[in-house]
Amino acid sequence: MNFPKTKKEEISDEMFGINVADSYRWLENADSHYVKEWIEAQNKHTDNALRNEIFEVFTDELVKNFKVTTFSNPVPRRGKYFYSERHPDEDHGVLYMKVGIDGAPVKLVDPNGMNSDNTISLDYWRISRTGKYIAYGLSQGGDEMSTLYIKDTDTNKNLADKILQCRNAQATWLPDDSGFFYCRYPEPGTVPKNEEHLHTKVYFHKLGDDPKRDDLIFGKDRPKDDMLVLSLSLDGRYLAISAAQKWTENDIYIYNHETKKTMPFVVGVHAQFSGFFLKDRVIIRTNYKANNYRVLSMPIESMFTPIDEWKEIIPESEYLLESLSPTRDRILAEYLANTCAKVEIFDHDGQHHGEIPLPPYSTLSGISTNREEDEFFYGVTSFTVPKIIYRYIPEENKFVEYRKMDNPINPDDYAVKQEWYTSKDSTRVPMFIFHRKDIAPNTAHATILYGYGGFGHIESPSFKRGFVPWLEHGGIFAVVNIRGGGEFGDDWHKGGIKENKQNSFDDFISAGEFLIKQRYTDSKHLGILGGSNGGLLVSAVAIQRSDLFKAVCSRVPLTDMVRFPMFGMAMRWIHEYGNPKNEEDLKNIVKWSPYHNVKDEKEYPAFLFTTAEKDSRVDPLHSRKMTAMLQSVNKENDVLLFTEKEAGHGSGKPIKKIVEPQALILTFFANKLGLQI
Repeated sequence: MNFPKTKKEEISDEMFGINVADSYRWLENADSHYVKEWIEAQNKHTDNALRNEIFEVFTDELVKNFKVTTFSNPVPRRGKYFYSERHPDEDHGVLYMKVGIDGAPVKLVDPNGMNSDNTISLDYWRISRTGKYIAYGLSQGGDEMSTLYIKDTDTNKNLADKILQCRNAQATWLPDDSGFFYCRYPEPGTVPKNEEHLHTKVYFHKLGDDPKRDDLIFGKDRPKDDMLVLSLSLDGRYLAISAAQKWTENDIYIYNHETKKTMPFVVGVHAQFSGFFLKDRVIIRTNYKANNYRVLSMPIESMFTPIDEWKEIIPESEYLLESLSPTRDRILAEYLANTCAKVEIFDHDGQHHGEIPLPPYSTLSGISTNREEDEFFYGVTSFTVPKIIYRYIPEENKFVEYRKMDNPINPDDYAVKQEWYTSKDSTRVPMFIFHRKDIAPNTAHATILYGYGGFGHIESPSFKRGFVPWLEHGGIFAVVNIRGGGEFGDDWHKGGIKENKQNSFDDFISAGEFLIKQRYTDSKHLGILGGSNGGLLVSAVAIQRSDLFKAVCSRVPLTDMVRFPMFGMAMRWIHEYGNPKNEEDLKNIVKWSPYHNVKDEKEYPAFLFTTAEKDSRVDPLHSRKMTAMLQSVNKENDVLLFTEKEAGHGSGKPIKKIVEPQALILTFFANKLGLQI
């Protein structure tokens, strides 16, 4: 293949007696003009390979599919309703408010047109307890490091308050709206390079004060990789702070806003805990002594009682208890029944009061509740139906359809099936397969197999708007629920991490073999797709089983698993993958790290890597180094890299930046797998 030229250097590290080669380390330096020139050459090579008539067809179809009205669930707050909405001619969602359910929409925050290339986006918004104020975050170019602003919803004007470095600020308001607790990151230059997205701390901001004088509530002398979650009692006295360095367990501390003291609440227990303050009690969702989670309760005045003495109000079920959404008098418990949504309704004492009606093979797309109100909204989606929002009307005790998105396909034309197959170690694993009904299984269908398998993330049915053109042209799409995900509780997650990481890869490989065995496709027409941890997944399995897959699209992936903790927030992931500075972990990692297992004498499937300059989660160096490594050995199959400018890990993109890489991905798969356009 005529790839762009890439310098190869003789670099290696001796680690615990293991010689770890790293011939393309120079590609880690994104500031180097040599690296910038290399990126431009790779983008040009990709353009030449993929920007053809098929690309234009997919682009036109994707634009049509994405230029629709989309919206979030309304959030009720004392007669006001807040929601985001994006119209067909807009790139970003706009924050609106209605006074009364049938009130006229009032536009509060519109990021569209805030800069010339339309790359400023609304990252989050948090409503004050009375609905008078909104704290919201804006970031640029997909970097997600937001600036926090405050808007008075009565006057529709911003206050003077402005707080920098507020990625996912979690603004948690006091009952009287006088201020809020929030998370803030360090200013650039105050911490070592690559650590700007670590060192998270909790502050309190009083409206009108200088943010530089905000009180530091939590985080001093804490581990720099703390992941924090905030929850406040209804009276504003107690702030629960969940702190975790691992993805499998966390601690909770309680800050008393009156005494200004912090006390340990649940600390040192090797499990996960999510706390909720209700009117007179605290409830906790936990997998402590319950793989599928259960709910414990204790009066607020007794909340420091040892966890083993708490009352169990919702016992562990056969299904995973994924989340809780409390209202004034109810607890909505979302379960995952074989990866599909099931919502049971309980009162605050744990008494069962029925369930929310949901269609088969569907997923909840958010529940919007308020601990001081009975009304709530919930969204539902599936592989063949985009979001439909339902409203619960407490006065009538009924659920009604509130709003739904336009569907570009006819659901009756599609077949959705959940199949179960056996992995390498005899573990049973589920997979969804969907396609047009007129597609009969044989050995020649262009098929994309998608997976993630990490961090307890759950892959449940959802509408794949970006793959509608693929499906409409006769392609098959499959989503697999491999270990490392959270579909079947803590054991399922831990079964695919660290020393068990190979299980994730084996599960995915077995899914590909199953599709071929069941005659959905064959190895010449089977492509695989994943992003972030899923990008690591598909890169690893393609290196391990180069014979099984024809084409691989690895989006914003991790690939160099020996050096990954050195960059950005990635040190937070050592509890998922292992720490390469630990001898035992390193010996395990080098067995499956994609970058370190490419062999000179082998030919690998065609690859397309997509990444972005401002990705603050997974450094683009992984895509660059893996592209160079594969281009150095492949003689027949393409290895392509597309690097987006003014974009990040995926959020905050204008429509153009959503459509362009997606059209490249579909064109790549269509070219390699023989989809007829």
